[in-house]
Amino acid sequence: MIRTCSKNCVDFINDDHLNGLVASATEEPARVREIIAKSMNKEPLTVEETASLLAAESEPLVEEIFEAARDLKRQVYGNRIVIFAPLYIGNHCINDCKYCAFRRSLRTTVRKTLSEDELEDQVVALEDAGHKRLILVFGEHPDYSPEFIARSVRNVYAIKSGRGEIRRVNINAAPMDRDGYKIVKDAGIGTYQIFQETYHHQTYREVHPPNTCKGDYLYRLDGLTRAYEAGCDDVGIGALFGLYDWRFEVLGMVTHAWHLVERFGCGPHTISFPRLRPAHGVTIDSRYLVNDRDFKRLVAILRLAVPYTGMILTAREPQEIRREVMEFGVSQIDAGTRIELAGYTDKGEQKLDREQFQIGDTRSMD
Repeated sequence: MIRTCSKNCVDFINDDHLNGLVASATEEPARVREIIAKSMNKEPLTVEETASLLAAESEPLVEEIFEAARDLKRQVYGNRIVIFAPLYIGNHCINDCKYCAFRRSLRTTVRKTLSEDELEDQVVALEDAGHKRLILVFGEHPDYSPEFIARSVRNVYAIKSGRGEIRRVNINAAPMDRDGYKIVKDAGIGTYQIFQETYHHQTYREVHPPNTCKGDYLYRLDGLTRAYEAGCDDVGIGALFGLYDWRFEVLGMVTHAWHLVERFGCGPHTISFPRLRPAHGVTIDSRYLVNDRDFKRLVAILRLAVPYTGMILTAREPQEIRREVMEFGVSQIDAGTRIELAGYTDKGEQKLDREQFQIGDTRSMD
């Protein structure tokens, strides 16, 4: 299959530049306060300004960043939190990502694609629980074509249970060509979400084998640019924290946001920052795992860097962390989450051989 990138496609991630910013930035309280003041005026921060916030390590200065993020969150979002649920439609995948339980070489994962009847059962269960927003999740596989995804979206919108209905369907799926995005857009989707996973080129090559679709760094990086070209102006970006230096990944996402603003006049609708979690058949390299303190810092710094961008915190995190970081950054969370196929009608324990990763917050919607 010929994979065509966008017009004037460019690799806008410069590893040397971003690593240099991480290495050279030093804590400067006066400069940090200037940058905070800019953010409080609801102006997005440059990559260099974000690096200055990342260099703040002392507790008093970090607390100033936290308090500014809390204040900004209250100004922009008040106490409103958007709640959604992820719904996995199929976990067949032709990629072989080292950190994922759905990788093609892992033969012990239970594979499944929901039938239309099973999809209806899941959506009814979600509506009965009170959900109005879903994100449909698909592996990268020929079975999950743009036509299949669009049909799934239309089916979800058509399912009603009593007074319940799904009002917004977002998508987490593989990058497409422009024609594919148009087909999915016409089904009435909300956000099209693609995670780069890691913006660091060498790490990307190490965890994504080159003989896979996902092994093409530039095609994935360019994925949301093609979405914009096809008329999808509501997109979400993200990185999987724990694959490389968390500070580099923050700068990578801010760079990505600026690229979209400069090219299309509009940045991403949402930013996600999941941490690497245990998963069936996965051995975790602990070198770059992000501790709780640094995780809170990255959430607060992203809130200041992109004042109007929605920030998603998923049930990967335990409830204590979710409760705390909602105060200074997060605007969207999932709830009552089940990520195994057909999980919303199965009230048993988590089944890791049917899940992409282990979730940390298993509380019900209520």
